[in-house]
Amino acid sequence: MKTYARLLLCHLLAVILGFALYIGLIRSPLLDHLSILFYRGVMVAGATAIILFVGGLLLRGRWRPDPSTLVGGVALSLAFNISFLITFPVTFDRSITMFLLARIEAQDGRLDAQGLERVYVREYLGDMRQIDRRVAEQSLSGNIRVERGHIHITPQGRRLLTGGRWIGAWFSADPRFVTAPPPARPAH
Repeated sequence: MKTYARLLLCHLLAVILGFALYIGLIRSPLLDHLSILFYRGVMVAGATAIILFVGGLLLRGRWRPDPSTLVGGVALSLAFNISFLITFPVTFDRSITMFLLARIEAQDGRLDAQGLERVYVREYLGDMRQIDRRVAEQSLSGNIRVERGHIHITPQGRRLLTGGRWIGAWFSADPRFVTAPPPARPAH
């Protein structure tokens, strides 16, 4: 039982220390040049894992974990940090729902559905230029390419959509987000 308690304590400490270090590094200027939060977050999570691993190797005496405990703790910390990144900051950064809730909060009771739609079009799509942001991000990610102002899907983008459709189907997600209707045919 003592062995399991020590293992649990080591893994718990790795997750707590790893998360604290992760938050510190993500708030630092480290990798600020990466404008896409997801990519920066994954890179910082990797750096955190390396720092934790090296730190664990440098521990002396009674505090030094055996290699499998160290690897397990670092892996748990990395998984937790990436899961947190995807679940909270990246979701909030990209969420139309969070945008709408913030506007409802600011104008509590003064908006109806049509007013909220007008705010969305004017602010989210207009002032905040979210379409431009998404085009730049997806171009940088390699999912699209822009040629003479026209946007084209890349093979990587098609694979991303195919994967999204499969995974979405597993969870009965709304397929309209990953499968667009065919373009309207021109009237004759």
